[in-house]
Amino acid sequence: AVVSTQSTGDERTMLKLRELTDLQLGYNLLRNFPDVVTRMEKLEELSLIHNQISLLPDEVVQMRSLEKLHLDNNVLTELPEYVTLQLPQLRALTLENNKLKPNTRSTQQTRSKFYYKIGL
Repeated sequence: AVVSTQSTGDERTMLKLRELTDLQLGYNLLRNFPDVVTRMEKLEELSLIHNQISLLPDEVVQMRSLEKLHLDNNVLTELPEYVTLQLPQLRALTLENNKLKPNTRSTQQTRSKFYYKIGL
């Protein structure tokens, strides 16, 4: 199942979508990573491009099925180490046009572990 939306809407509605494998939440001016998304157990691909997200929550590690995470054009300044270490299925991570610090340990791990696009 694939859903694209211009609004994350009601959290209860989102939780009913547990069978989703692909979720597109780009261009929504989101300031925060949607917590409800971390409880979507079958989600394989998540796009949060062109938002205003500055921080990834710790709960991201619950997304055990996540294979592709697109975070381009946000305001992230660092990538938490747990993203590169605790998401077993993650194969693609895109981070272009963020404010990432180029020499952080997690940024270096990302460069070596994943197919990625990262603009520094």
